[in-house]
Amino acid sequence: MPEPQTIWAIVPIKTFDQAKKRLASVLSLEERRLLMLAMARDVLTALARCSRLAGVLIVSRTAEADALAQTFGTERYAESPDADLSDALSQARDYLVENLHATGVMIVPADVPLISAVEIDDILAEPDGVTVVPDDEHLGTYGLICSPPDIVRFRFDGRSFRPHVEAAFAAGVTPRIVPSARFALDVDTPDDLRALLGADPASQTGIYLVKSGIARRLADTHNAPLHSPT
Repeated sequence: MPEPQTIWAIVPIKTFDQAKKRLASVLSLEERRLLMLAMARDVLTALARCSRLAGVLIVSRTAEADALAQTFGTERYAESPDADLSDALSQARDYLVENLHATGVMIVPADVPLISAVEIDDILAEPDGVTVVPDDEHLGTYGLICSPPDIVRFRFDGRSFRPHVEAAFAAGVTPRIVPSARFALDVDTPDDLRALLGADPASQTGIYLVKSGIARRLADTHNAPLHSPT
């Protein structure tokens, strides 16, 4: 009988105090940090509830990542200081293969707070080969499943969809393309925040936006320029 699949999720998290710079005209530095933490909690909560994952690995060098790893009972891997995102993910993948016997990996961003365990398990129902979750314009990659883990070279630079697809064909496999509205809502703009509040106000991110007063500011200034609080 074939060995069972051992699929690990990899969640990269950048420095919290430098996250979401595109929202700097809307949110203060502390608000952006807390927003990133809330979104990461939503993502990790969904992943922790998946039945098809062997585990979750947070890739980060931040102190907050240690607290998240302890809260969710996940592993944490600190990439090399000079690693870009693609390098960090490659290092994490190699760590999982060498130390935790992963037969596949799923790359999941930390800023897609609407994803659900049910949707992730559905996507993982066919883990072999390469599965790509594209952005709305089919330019970037919001989710990537690779089994075996090193079947393609990771490339995350904002325009990674086509390179990942072409790499899969070059490896002799036909990639599975799975569009997902929940993955596609990565929070980068005020409109993204409004869309998140409309879609799932009960998420940890939605609750943070309401309790912090950000939701009210967004509503009050829907048709006017937004400014971060002084």
